Amino acid sequence: MLSLEEIFPPFGLRVTSGPIELRVLRDDDLPELVDLVGGGVQPPEQPMPFLHDWHQQPFAPGTPDGFPTTSLAWWWTQRAQFAPAHWRLALTVRRDGELVGMQDLNARNFALTRHVETGSWLGLAHHGQGTGTLMRQLVVGFAFDELGALECGSGFIVGNRASAAVSRKTGYLENGQRRIVQHTRQGEIGVDEQRVVVTPATYVRPDSDVVFEGAEALRRFLAIDC
Repeated sequence: MLSLEEIFPPFGLRVTSGPIELRVLRDDDLPELVDLVGGGVQPPEQPMPFLHDWHQQPFAPGTPDGFPTTSLAWWWTQRAQFAPAHWRLALTVRRDGELVGMQDLNARNFALTRHVETGSWLGLAHHGQGTGTLMRQLVVGFAFDELGALECGSGFIVGNRASAAVSRKTGYLENGQRRIVQHTRQGEIGVDEQRVVVTPATYVRPDSDVVFEGAEALRRFLAIDC
């Protein structure tokens, strides 16, 4: 009988360094993830960091239009639509075995562009411990070293000092601003997003050793030729 990792190779990906482990989100992680979101994601003094205020939706398990149902639909849709032309790795972040946040890595037409985008968040109780920087360094290093990416882009809402600091410590450089739309319970609002980009030349590697597992099978699954 085939293992789940053989059937769906993204599940076999594991990136570790020091106390941090990144793995693709599984259904078994969802109860812990929902509990983490319930403890808060957005620091009160920071601007809303997402395009949609999914983290502020009413907690209404078992209903069709509240949290966590709406977020489950998003996570499951990314898995269902996984393909070489458009893929998204929703990676759980564990510190010493405890789920503390999520790190996203996604790309369109990667074989031609060699460009990926990153995004991330941490539970409020886990801010200020260096986790945000290390998890970003790990996913960027994975993109460069194992997937052959040429650049990694990201962005944060102007005024989000924590995201700016993580980007800077990972080697991202500012790459212009743009006006984007956020969707909130109060309606749509326009905000300024700072774009940033990191290349192998500017990338800042973590101090601790990094181990990648399952990368070769994932490259085959995504038709990536390094």
